[in-house]
Amino acid sequence: MNIDEAIAEVQQSRSAYQLVHFVIGQHDTPEMCFYQLCLELQSLQMKLRRHDINVRRTKIEIARLKETGDEMDALEAEERELELDNSIIVQRGAEREYEILVDLFNNCQHFTRDEIDHAQPEYWEKRLTRQTNLQIMSGNVGWAQLDSLRQIDLLDDLVADREKQILEQQKMELQDSGQ
Repeated sequence: MNIDEAIAEVQQSRSAYQLVHFVIGQHDTPEMCFYQLCLELQSLQMKLRRHDINVRRTKIEIARLKETGDEMDALEAEERELELDNSIIVQRGAEREYEILVDLFNNCQHFTRDEIDHAQPEYWEKRLTRQTNLQIMSGNVGWAQLDSLRQIDLLDDLVADREKQILEQQKMELQDSGQ
């Protein structure tokens, strides 16, 4: 494999692993995973379609520049051909990502907008709980995280549970110190 072949071979900004675990899998419910998958598909579809138009446009521009017979236009055409070749190589990476996303789409459960909306309470409870637990593990829960929990009516229950744990811990410490 030569350098140009290697460059073409590695084109793909996000691996299948990244797409599955960090893009789609960042969400805590299957409904939101599906939602994210659809957004990713939409974005890549648009990029690929736009790229096809730009390739056609650039080929026309190159042909027009070459037809003038002007030396500067010929150099401009040569530069555009280099850019076009590079963009076609990069597009292959986007096409690979799109193929992965289409495969994920074809092999996952599909949800309607209504189903996604109805799953929002579960999603936000799971997400905020996960984020709060991670912040606790890192030693600092921020006020915005606590306020988000309050906004979905989880904070009061968590505070009550925490107060109960503190009281139980104090009772055990008193019992241990009394022995």
